[in-house]
Amino acid sequence: MNLIKRIKPHFFWLPSILMMVDAVSKLLFPDFWVEYANLNFQNRIIWIGIIELCCSLIYIFPLTMSIGFFLISCYWGAAMGVSINNEQFNIFPLLLLICFSLSFHWRGGAIFSNNMFAQKNSIHPNE
Repeated sequence: MNLIKRIKPHFFWLPSILMMVDAVSKLLFPDFWVEYANLNFQNRIIWIGIIELCCSLIYIFPLTMSIGFFLISCYWGAAMGVSINNEQFNIFPLLLLICFSLSFHWRGGAIFSNNMFAQKNSIHPNE
């Protein structure tokens, strides 16, 4: 238990770095990804890598963690849908989505914590 308590605050780096490495590999080796995914367009894989890199960078900062988590969930959910549609189920998007969900929970993230939908303490307004 003590090890888990020490890992929790810093766990978000693991899925973030994995996602950044995936994005950089798409930027540096687009030919490999085009052949791997059986795609017929090479210039769009570079844009996919840029989007992936931006989403992971948005997630790292605590101020933008909620929107980053939402964007990453959409990205990896779409990746799972595309891989299932092509009958090539890959477990990597699912594992990354689970890791991001755990790290978001452990960082104390709440998607709607700082907006108009958050509960206000109406009984004791000074507390």
